[in-house]
Amino acid sequence: MSLVITIVLLGLLASLSPATIVVFILLLATTRARANAAAFLIGWTVSLIVVFTVSYSVGEARATQHGSGRVAVDVIEILLGVLLLATAGRRWDRRNEPRTPSGMSRNLTARLQQLNPWQAVIVGVLKQPWVLTAAAAMVVIRDHAALIVVVIAFLLFTVVSTATVGLTYLYYARRPGDAQAHLQVLRDRMVQAGPALMAAVCLAVGLYLIADGILGLFGK
Repeated sequence: MSLVITIVLLGLLASLSPATIVVFILLLATTRARANAAAFLIGWTVSLIVVFTVSYSVGEARATQHGSGRVAVDVIEILLGVLLLATAGRRWDRRNEPRTPSGMSRNLTARLQQLNPWQAVIVGVLKQPWVLTAAAAMVVIRDHAALIVVVIAFLLFTVVSTATVGLTYLYYARRPGDAQAHLQVLRDRMVQAGPALMAAVCLAVGLYLIADGILGLFGK
C-alpha cells in the first residue's frame, strides 16, 4: 500500500509540470488540435507502460533483491535524489530571469502548428516529466511489490499525472471559443512560475528519495 500512496503523490506532482502544461495548451492551438491532444496522451501512456514494465522486471530480479544488488538500488536512489536537489537549485536560481511568455509561445506555436498526430505521440513521450517518472520507477524497483499492486500503481499514476492536461482538454472540448483566451492566460502564468514550481517539486522528491535510500541502506 505504501507503494500506491507514494506513486499517487508522485503522479500529483507530475500533473503540475509547467513544461507539459504549456506544450499541451499549445497543441490545442494547432490545426488538428483534438487529434494531436489525443495522440499526445497516447504517447505519454505508452512511455509509462514501458517504464513501469521495465521497473517491475528489474525489481523482480533476484540480483536487485539481495546483497550488493539491493545496495546498488539504494545507492542509485540516493544519487537520483542528489541530482534532483541540484536540479532544484538550478531552477531556483533561474526563477527571476526575465521571461517573455507570449514571445516564447509564439515561437513554439509556429513550430507546432503543422504537427500531425504521429509527431504529437513523440511530443507526448518527450514531454513526460521524466524526473518524476524516474522517481516512480525507482520506487517500483525498490518496493518489489506484487504484479497486481504494480498494475494498480501504474493505472493510478497514469490517471493522476494526466489529470491537469485531461481537465484542460475537457474544458477546451466543451467551450473551445472561451477556452483559448483563458488557456493563453494559464500558459503565460505557467511559463513565469515554471522555474520556482519545478524547484519546489524537485526539492520535495529529491529529499524523499535520499531519505528512502538511506533508510534502505541502514535498515539492512
